[in-house]
Amino acid sequence: MYFLIVRRRKLGVAIPSDQLSKIQALKADIHIGDHRSAPLGRVSTQAWLFSHSPGADVIPRLHDAKVKGMAQLGISINGEEEVDRVLHAQSWWCRTV
Repeated sequence: MYFLIVRRRKLGVAIPSDQLSKIQALKADIHIGDHRSAPLGRVSTQAWLFSHSPGADVIPRLHDAKVKGMAQLGISINGEEEVDRVLHAQSWWCRTV
């Protein structure tokens, strides 16, 4: 399902509210499913931005992803992303297109 996605953290640190409105949202198709997670060494629920072309993810996928909130115009997905082989907390605010 297509959303406008804003990543709410940088390397696990929350981005201040006044800066969030300045971030360019990504328009993408979000998929969520259970898959083997290399960084966790087990199966986990993952969220990622689907792409028809092969290659690396557009932004790091969320491992142990959970929908933390949902309303008429969007959802919030929390999880952990891998950056330089380190897991960091991440949250996506996903608004309807």
